[in-house]
Amino acid sequence: MNKILIILLAVSVSVGLFAQDTEEERELTLIERIEILEREVQESKSRGIFRLDGEVKTGILWQKVDDRLPAGTPGKIETNEVSLHSKDDAGNATGRVRLNFEYINSRGNFGFKARLQWDNFNNAPVDGPSWPYAFGFGNFFKDQLIVSIGKLGASPWGTGGPEMWRELELTTFGGMRIEWKPKFKFLEGHDINLGFVLNWYDDIADSGGLDAPTILDLLSETVVGLSYKNKWFMIRGAYRFDSKLDQGAARTGGDAVKEGTKLIYRIEEYGLNMLVPGMAMWALGEFYGLGAENPEDMFRTRNWFIFQYEPEFLTAQLRLGVEATHSRTILFLRPNFSYRFFKGLLEPGIIFGIGWDFGEKLYPSSPFSYIEIEPKLQVNFNFSGFNSYVAFVYYYRLEYKYTTPPPELQTQWFNLRFGIRF
Repeated sequence: MNKILIILLAVSVSVGLFAQDTEEERELTLIERIEILEREVQESKSRGIFRLDGEVKTGILWQKVDDRLPAGTPGKIETNEVSLHSKDDAGNATGRVRLNFEYINSRGNFGFKARLQWDNFNNAPVDGPSWPYAFGFGNFFKDQLIVSIGKLGASPWGTGGPEMWRELELTTFGGMRIEWKPKFKFLEGHDINLGFVLNWYDDIADSGGLDAPTILDLLSETVVGLSYKNKWFMIRGAYRFDSKLDQGAARTGGDAVKEGTKLIYRIEEYGLNMLVPGMAMWALGEFYGLGAENPEDMFRTRNWFIFQYEPEFLTAQLRLGVEATHSRTILFLRPNFSYRFFKGLLEPGIIFGIGWDFGEKLYPSSPFSYIEIEPKLQVNFNFSGFNSYVAFVYYYRLEYKYTTPPPELQTQWFNLRFGIRF
């Protein structure tokens, strides 16, 4: 097949360039042209595939935070500041530069993935670039077994966002991930990925006063993962066990406290999109501190259910959420709407949110936990694979923050954002 394609290409090139060829070029025979093109194809195959993408984000932020205490009252919270910052998932400092690298060899069975990221635009060593992940991988037995080693990331069992991006194999150390993707004939139309991760502790190392780490300690930090997908739905999740290595003994000088295990998940539904193109529904969540010895301090969970309709010209999304600690639960509702004018050039939108708390309310008589609103006007530009935008966003939030009156804390900000994706 490759030989036939090369012959057709050679004939096409010969016919198309015949009128412009010099006398020397016209002396090349068809066989010679085929040999030249074949060498170029083989050289291209031997190089493999390299991909690079990323984003750059920053902005100008004006933010004001204050409580309802009269001016001059001791302990009053009041800030009014301007800084370089973008609240569009751009870190906690002046901005973000992110580069994603991927290389796959010519056979598609070995490769490398890495992410290089800056969250602060200066040359101080402490604020220098970081590698959220950098690992090599190999595919064996026709893509049925995948082995990844290094500083792991890009997990097949993560929550996947938006906003809640969680992968349980992420640590400051390296590890090894084993994935099994069975391809039996009776599983046609069913994609399964199950496996495990061997790595080190994921919280602050605090093994002072404990014995030297053992093989059992290593195995006690194992992550197990599973995903299943067919044409109707997808479900995936991961569970992380917990060892004694990061149980918090040396910092306090007291006994080790087991902080508990972790669980994350994501569920996607595809049938709605078959009925109404652009319709989608998914859920994602996390549980931290399962089985903790001190759940009052350790346990927390977030669970979001998202309904979205996104044809070419608009995005309408409704998010329902349940977030809880050991003693307090917040139920929230967050509709989000944006419309695209002039083929996506101009995109106004608005987000509204309200939450109610139950259990140990911060302020017993509060009618809600918080209320927020976020209107946005964004201008998008698309040129040759680069997507850039300029957005102006206002945000206001009123929450019942304190147990004594006046309990309210209000936050508002204006954010002029700039971003480039490529």
